[in-house]
Amino acid sequence: MTGGLAGEEQGPRVREYYTIAGPDYAAWSRGLHMHFGYWRRGMNPLRLEPMLAAMNDELLAALELAAGRSARVLDLGCGFGATARQLALGRPQLELLGVTIVPSQVGEAKRLAELAGLGERVRFVEADYTRLPLADGSIDGAYALESACHALGPDKPALVRELARVLRPGGRFVIADGFMKHARPLPGWLERVRASVCAGWAVPEFAELGAITRTMRACGLQVLEVRDISWRVAPSMLHVPRTVLRFLYAELRRTGGLRLGPVRWGNVVAPSLGLVLGLARRDFGYHLITGRRIG
Repeated sequence: MTGGLAGEEQGPRVREYYTIAGPDYAAWSRGLHMHFGYWRRGMNPLRLEPMLAAMNDELLAALELAAGRSARVLDLGCGFGATARQLALGRPQLELLGVTIVPSQVGEAKRLAELAGLGERVRFVEADYTRLPLADGSIDGAYALESACHALGPDKPALVRELARVLRPGGRFVIADGFMKHARPLPGWLERVRASVCAGWAVPEFAELGAITRTMRACGLQVLEVRDISWRVAPSMLHVPRTVLRFLYAELRRTGGLRLGPVRWGNVVAPSLGLVLGLARRDFGYHLITGRRIG
């Protein structure tokens, strides 16, 4: 989960969440990857970091950027910049721009990029991904890794419109996130689980697949593939209980109590209940949506 949205209603909530709970993601990933992983055949499901890196590789593959050619790639909700750094280290011809509305994330992302020797090829700015400081058609590829969920609406219209604006004609995009599979009411118990997950992660609502893909087409984006990768993500999700218990134990030893406050407790509860939501396969799934700007 990574911060990218401002806006009068949602922005302060997202900024507060990542400012307070963001550092706790170090318990999840040594590299500060703030997302779930992607399991491939032959990978050891007990090793989390390689699966987190593999998810970033999936995003890069979906963008289909020609090897050896320069390209400008936009990270919509970059968090601490782990994905941008990985892509830049693996593809020296890429220029990465990460945006987030969380000042502390910008500062730490810049520091880590400098330590990695990435210079000016990777930049991070404090900006709202629904109001980007970029010219029309100035981006060759863009991705949103578990950040689109923070935008408002089941179709995330402000994010989709801005994505369509900044992509060059033919430029590709990929969104990786949890999605509702339909707009029908959920059973009462499952709606309570969904609402608790959203509250804990400062998510107004998960996008609904049909709604967001219709808005993409209306904004001049061609949807090339909608791929359910829930089973590929599941092995990394199984690391949640261990991570939560380890985090709570470390906090107990460090402070002598579990005085986390509501925001940090929400970040503990949300991934735990997310396991339950993920089992509702008819209603919810983790998907990759890949497409390109028409024109």
